[in-house]
Amino acid sequence: MFRRSAALVACLFLFALVPAARATVMVEIPLEDMIADAPAIVHGVVVRSGTQMIMQRGSLQPHTVTELRVTRWLKGGGGSTVTIRELGGTWQGGGTWIDGTPRYGPREEVVVFLRPDPLSSSFYRTYGMVQGKFIVLRGAPGVPTSVRRDLEAISFAHWANGRMTVAAAPAHPPAMAMDSFLAFVDGVLGSITSLEGR
Repeated sequence: MFRRSAALVACLFLFALVPAARATVMVEIPLEDMIADAPAIVHGVVVRSGTQMIMQRGSLQPHTVTELRVTRWLKGGGGSTVTIRELGGTWQGGGTWIDGTPRYGPREEVVVFLRPDPLSSSFYRTYGMVQGKFIVLRGAPGVPTSVRRDLEAISFAHWANGRMTVAAAPAHPPAMAMDSFLAFVDGVLGSITSLEGR
């Protein structure tokens, strides 16, 4: 788990070395690993999102704070709401943002993989940045509900034959049926629980 996290953090800043790639380069995290490693997974709806200024290293830094109304805790547990705080935000017509940091819109329905915010146990951050946010797409009558990720702002690093290559992630990967997605999450969590019980 720690090796994957270290690799992810290391690759977040490879963009400085790869000018032709999109701004943020990261290692793609398999869904099974995200399910196993994220401390919390939540299905919910965005109630509100806004900017909070936090003093860091002697200056005020913008953070985007999003409140979710929880529909279901898929992993972990807690109250009826969770608060996600991400680095970057907008204020007074300006601001800063790290490509690959997920954005949450009002009334957006999501399934999110979460980790504790290192600055405060009262908040979470999205695990794996945009890789950890799945947007729920409610279909028209007769069309099943699905989930998909928005990976437009990132590229993935791949290694083969001792060399690294960088390729843009698909901006809108294929959607997955939500029932199948949730069943897969529950199945992986069930297998982890049974292994831990041995």
